[in-house]
Amino acid sequence: MIWVLFGGLTALAMLGLLLPLLRPAAAASSRAAYDMAVYRDQLDEISRDIERGLLSPDQAEAARTEIKRRMLTSSESGAAAIAAGAERSGGWPSWLIALGLPLLSFGLYALMGSPNLPDQPYAERAAEIAEIRSQVAMIETTVARLEEKLKANPSDGKNWAMLARSQRAIGRTEAAKDSYRKAIPLLPEAVEPRIELAAILIEEGQGPVPEAVDLLRQVLAHEPDQPDALYFVAQAELAAGHSEQAKSMLSHLVTLLPAGSSDRVEVEKQLERLK
Repeated sequence: MIWVLFGGLTALAMLGLLLPLLRPAAAASSRAAYDMAVYRDQLDEISRDIERGLLSPDQAEAARTEIKRRMLTSSESGAAAIAAGAERSGGWPSWLIALGLPLLSFGLYALMGSPNLPDQPYAERAAEIAEIRSQVAMIETTVARLEEKLKANPSDGKNWAMLARSQRAIGRTEAAKDSYRKAIPLLPEAVEPRIELAAILIEEGQGPVPEAVDLLRQVLAHEPDQPDALYFVAQAELAAGHSEQAKSMLSHLVTLLPAGSSDRVEVEKQLERLK
């Protein structure tokens, strides 16, 4: 009976792994990209604090050095993740992955598994944990300072957007959504806050929810070649029965995607089904 339970859990896990292979990449920036945006905001904030006389040159230089070190670390992590993602091949049938991966895992575990091995000692993870805590503390400090500034000047759209990114970076998603919604009306031509909020909403709703679609339409008004906006607005058009509009957007999207990429192949397949 226990193996039936294990089999069910494995099937659920594989479903989560396969869903991204059945559609183009979702409109969600990587964690590394969000970290870089937060760090850039912090560098801008240091420059403004120097102008206001809140930091001395030595203090500002020390802060800049630390932030740039973190940006380098984040950039290297992001590059490694992109390289790993680029190796994914869209040509493998999904059923082969679904069947092969669990069987291979169980086979390897049967041959090499060691369930009685002890956990990794805390001491070996202490440096990594300390680094994460340090990053979180720095972002929380940024959040607190931005909140104080916005109490004095709630019409500063850039600070609302900076606050939203910082809140999301430390997992305060609901607060981040609220901050984005305050930033966006104050930044009528800004694309990034709209994409970032739409990404949160799509991730939560597992698809192009109305608010996200409206935001992405605003993005397309300024950047008609934005791939994620084209894809998700096209899906919304299809759901509304507007197949011609959807085909037009998907056809344009195909021209923007790299030839032979898994995303392009999936969009081409969707276009074929719409003919």
